[in-house]
Amino acid sequence: MNRFHTYWILVFGILLIAGAVVSFFEPFVGSWLFAAGTALAVGQAFVFALQNRTDDKRESRLLRLNFLATLFLVGATFMLFSNMSGWIVLVLIYAVIVFFLSFRGKKQK
Repeated sequence: MNRFHTYWILVFGILLIAGAVVSFFEPFVGSWLFAAGTALAVGQAFVFALQNRTDDKRESRLLRLNFLATLFLVGATFMLFSNMSGWIVLVLIYAVIVFFLSFRGKKQK
């Protein structure tokens, strides 16, 4: 199952980057690519948070925070479809949160 999650993350990352870049040249196509990547990102965060229910409150909190961070992508998708330029800020906020969470992994014993 770990390999499946790795490919899932890879696919939504590629879709998000492609959608962001293509939206500057073809807003309609870029918006749909970004929306597909957002849907996969939200789904991945939700499934990962549900599958990793442990007694460790810290790890559960980090997974919930990751899920909540994907809501910034949902807002960015809405702004992208509405032709607002603020979607870039929401994607950057998402990137900073995920970057922070990437260093807050499992606690070393």
